[in-house]
Amino acid sequence: MPNGFHGSKTQWETLELPLRALDGVLEDFAGRYGIALSSNSRNWPDRSLVWGDSIRRLIQIYLVDEERVTYSVWLCASEDRGSSRYWRRELLRDSVPIGEIAVDLPELLERGRLLLESWTSETLEFATAIEPPP
Repeated sequence: MPNGFHGSKTQWETLELPLRALDGVLEDFAGRYGIALSSNSRNWPDRSLVWGDSIRRLIQIYLVDEERVTYSVWLCASEDRGSSRYWRRELLRDSVPIGEIAVDLPELLERGRLLLESWTSETLEFATAIEPPP
């Protein structure tokens, strides 16, 4: 995912508007499970559902391709152990029109939540070294 959008306000609206159409379902899901919902991290069109303590669990819907206007849904569980990060990830939808996500959104969210909850420290793999906290 690119780090930041650099187009016009009109282009931004065109790319972010399809995600806004999902907000009601995402807000209901987040409220039902006590999950934090955020949007447009790093100045890029996305929606993120994040929860967990030692293992951070993420369901994210994000713009993949500005030209084709396609989006992906991915899952990621990560855990920091000392200066190392362990994680596991999976794409539920990869670079598809938003309609392919919208039609299955409640099922995708529930499937993603159950899958993420099934991942444990033992099922995460080494990812990268991280900076120690200050």
